[in-house]
Amino acid sequence: MQRILRGVLPVFLVGVQLHARGQQHTSADPLKPEVEKVLTSALLNYRGGAVQQERGLGPQSTFLAGVGAHFSSYSTNSPPLFGSRFINVTDKYFGRHYTTSGWTPYVFAEFRVYTTLDKRAVHGRDTRANSSNYWALAGEVPFASGNLINVPNLELAYPVGVKYGVRRPLGTALYIEGSLGGFLKISRSQQSLSPRLDVALGLHQ
Repeated sequence: MQRILRGVLPVFLVGVQLHARGQQHTSADPLKPEVEKVLTSALLNYRGGAVQQERGLGPQSTFLAGVGAHFSSYSTNSPPLFGSRFINVTDKYFGRHYTTSGWTPYVFAEFRVYTTLDKRAVHGRDTRANSSNYWALAGEVPFASGNLINVPNLELAYPVGVKYGVRRPLGTALYIEGSLGGFLKISRSQQSLSPRLDVALGLHQ
């Protein structure tokens, strides 16, 4: 995981310029829009938030990286759904009931391909802030506190997966984004496949 951090953090830190505004690549054909050169965003979702920067790699592809915080939780009395994003349950029949929770800081990176920019432009729809449908390959590295996972049947998990998402503008500086995918959660002694549903509100420069 240290190799992942050494690869992700420099790209993010070098690219972060909070005063920079996102600009689109110039295109000779207005009906063939291209992704933003640089797009810096702050996001709020149902269990936390994040700051990210997205950089264009090609006409329809981007690389984004960022840092965030997620409120993780687990209870033996309820199924491990939204709060177990960074948790693997190694023994579902642990023998005693308990509840644990805590804030989990994490870093993340994604490679995205936006697939409907042209279609939206042809129909006269807004493509600013990369407002399009997309496919993404994503990975996350959490840093959970001991209080969250200091239980014998829980392990800190590192998710890697694929997702399909939709981003749409809300005025000039806001957008809403949602995605659905499948993630492999990798921990010390277990790998588990888990569905992932994300919804976020973004404020961009």
